[in-house]
Amino acid sequence: MSSKTKDAVVSAFLELVEREEFDRITVTDLVEMCDISRQTFYYHFDDIDQMLCYAFDLETKKIYTAHVTDSWTDYADDYVNFFNKYDTLMQKALHSDSFVLVYNLITKSFSDCLFAYFYHKKGEQFASAKTTEYLMELLSGAFASLIVKEIQKDERNYRDVFSRLSTALTGYSL
Repeated sequence: MSSKTKDAVVSAFLELVEREEFDRITVTDLVEMCDISRQTFYYHFDDIDQMLCYAFDLETKKIYTAHVTDSWTDYADDYVNFFNKYDTLMQKALHSDSFVLVYNLITKSFSDCLFAYFYHKKGEQFASAKTTEYLMELLSGAFASLIVKEIQKDERNYRDVFSRLSTALTGYSL
């Protein structure tokens, strides 16, 4: 399955989640919507959870490879677009059996981008520091919690979360 087909499966899931409950979307729904066989789906994804991991990883890589900058704001703008695109998925995941998966995907995504940002800013000294892993876990967990609080609101404003985060990171030095 080409990345084009994988992306079509992700798009189909995002479209289906707009009108269905998160946990009610099946592989059958996805293959019918994409006009592919079950075999094609299972050739590349073990299940819907793995497809979601692919989707979040792809979006995350787009963000951190697009920016080689000392400005977290550049990352933040792309994250706002990412979270707006996945808003319904994340909102419905809060009320599903997949909540922990989606929470962990948000945490991992942020950790990967934050690591790339700090690595660019601080270089090898940051990557090899003993506290790096702890710092990434701490900041990523706090960030995911802020995003969950935002998702729980009737009116979500991801830009505000990232604006506050950008302000915090601007003065942060290791």
